[in-house]
Amino acid sequence: MQHTIRRNWHHLPAEAVVDLLETDAVAGLDAFEVTHRQERYGANVLTARGGPGALKRFLLQFNQPLIYILIAAGALTAALGEWVDSSVIFGVVLVNAFVGFLQESKAERAIEE
Repeated sequence: MQHTIRRNWHHLPAEAVVDLLETDAVAGLDAFEVTHRQERYGANVLTARGGPGALKRFLLQFNQPLIYILIAAGALTAALGEWVDSSVIFGVVLVNAFVGFLQESKAERAIEE
Protein backbone atom coordinates (compact mmCIF):
# COMPACT_ATOMS: atom_id res chain seq x y z
CA MET A 1 0.00 0.00 0.00
CA GLN A 2 2.80 2.43 0.90
CA HIS A 3 4.42 1.89 -2.52
CA THR A 4 1.11 2.72 -4.25
CA ILE A 5 0.74 5.90 -2.19
CA ARG A 6 4.24 6.99 -3.12
CA ARG A 7 3.58 6.49 -6.82
CA ASN A 8 0.10 8.08 -6.85
CA TRP A 9 0.56 10.92 -4.37
CA HIS A 10 -0.95 13.37 -6.83
CA HIS A 11 -4.32 11.62 -6.47
CA LEU A 12 -4.43 12.19 -2.72
CA PRO A 13 -6.12 15.14 -1.03
CA ALA A 14 -3.78 17.89 0.19
CA GLU A 15 -4.31 16.97 3.86
CA ALA A 16 -3.20 13.39 3.23
CA VAL A 17 -0.06 14.58 1.43
CA VAL A 18 0.77 16.92 4.32
CA ASP A 19 0.40 14.00 6.75
CA LEU A 20 2.52 11.66 4.58
CA LEU A 21 5.27 14.27 4.31
CA GLU A 22 5.12 14.87 8.07
CA THR A 23 4.91 18.64 7.73
CA ASP A 24 2.58 21.52 8.51
CA ALA A 25 0.58 23.10 5.66
CA VAL A 26 0.74 26.57 7.24
CA ALA A 27 4.12 26.74 9.00
CA GLY A 28 6.08 24.36 6.75
CA LEU A 29 9.26 22.77 8.08
CA ASP A 30 11.46 24.21 10.79
CA ALA A 31 15.14 24.91 10.02
CA PHE A 32 16.35 21.73 11.77
CA GLU A 33 14.00 19.52 9.74
CA VAL A 34 15.00 21.27 6.48
CA THR A 35 18.69 20.62 7.21
CA HIS A 36 17.97 17.02 8.21
CA ARG A 37 15.96 16.31 5.04
CA GLN A 38 18.56 17.97 2.80
CA GLU A 39 21.25 15.77 4.33
CA ARG A 40 19.07 12.69 3.90
CA TYR A 41 17.53 13.34 0.46
CA GLY A 42 19.80 15.98 -1.07
CA ALA A 43 19.06 19.49 -2.25
CA ASN A 44 15.77 20.20 -4.01
CA VAL A 45 17.29 21.23 -7.32
CA LEU A 46 16.93 20.18 -10.93
CA THR A 47 20.06 19.39 -12.88
CA ALA A 48 20.11 20.44 -16.50
CA ARG A 49 20.79 17.71 -19.01
CA GLY A 50 23.03 18.47 -21.90
CA GLY A 51 21.39 18.06 -25.27
CA PRO A 52 22.99 17.17 -28.57
CA GLY A 53 25.62 19.52 -29.94
CA ALA A 54 24.99 22.12 -32.62
CA LEU A 55 26.31 19.95 -35.46
CA LYS A 56 24.14 16.99 -34.47
CA ARG A 57 21.07 19.26 -34.14
CA PHE A 58 21.77 20.64 -37.63
CA LEU A 59 22.20 17.17 -39.14
CA LEU A 60 18.99 15.97 -37.48
CA GLN A 61 17.13 18.54 -39.58
CA PHE A 62 17.75 16.22 -42.56
CA ASN A 63 16.16 13.24 -40.77
CA GLN A 64 12.66 13.67 -42.23
CA PRO A 65 10.87 11.67 -44.93
CA LEU A 66 10.11 14.73 -47.08
CA ILE A 67 13.78 15.75 -46.99
CA TYR A 68 14.75 12.23 -48.13
CA ILE A 69 12.41 12.61 -51.09
CA LEU A 70 13.84 16.03 -51.96
CA ILE A 71 17.42 14.73 -51.74
CA ALA A 72 16.52 11.80 -53.99
CA ALA A 73 14.84 14.21 -56.44
CA GLY A 74 17.92 16.45 -56.36
CA ALA A 75 20.21 13.49 -57.02
CA LEU A 76 17.97 12.28 -59.87
CA THR A 77 17.87 15.69 -61.53
CA ALA A 78 21.65 15.95 -61.16
CA ALA A 79 22.04 12.52 -62.77
CA LEU A 80 19.88 13.74 -65.66
CA GLY A 81 22.12 16.76 -66.09
CA GLU A 82 19.53 19.29 -64.90
CA TRP A 83 22.02 21.30 -62.85
CA VAL A 84 19.81 24.32 -62.24
CA ASP A 85 16.89 22.24 -61.00
CA SER A 86 19.20 20.10 -58.90
CA SER A 87 20.81 23.19 -57.36
CA VAL A 88 17.43 24.69 -56.52
CA ILE A 89 16.27 21.47 -54.85
CA PHE A 90 19.46 21.14 -52.80
CA GLY A 91 19.28 24.84 -51.97
CA VAL A 92 15.74 24.42 -50.64
CA VAL A 93 16.86 21.46 -48.54
CA LEU A 94 19.74 23.47 -47.04
CA VAL A 95 17.61 26.55 -46.37
CA ASN A 96 14.97 24.36 -44.71
CA ALA A 97 17.60 22.73 -42.50
CA PHE A 98 19.11 26.09 -41.57
CA VAL A 99 15.74 27.64 -40.68
CA GLY A 100 14.75 24.56 -38.65
CA PHE A 101 18.07 24.67 -36.81
CA LEU A 102 17.63 28.36 -35.97
CA GLN A 103 14.07 27.84 -34.71
CA GLU A 104 15.12 24.88 -32.58
CA SER A 105 18.04 26.87 -31.14
CA LYS A 106 15.72 29.76 -30.22
CA ALA A 107 13.28 27.36 -28.59
CA GLU A 108 16.03 25.75 -26.51
CA ARG A 109 17.32 29.15 -25.37
CA ALA A 110 13.79 30.15 -24.37
CA ILE A 111 13.40 26.96 -22.35
CA GLU A 112 16.75 27.50 -20.63
CA GLU A 113 15.76 31.02 -19.62
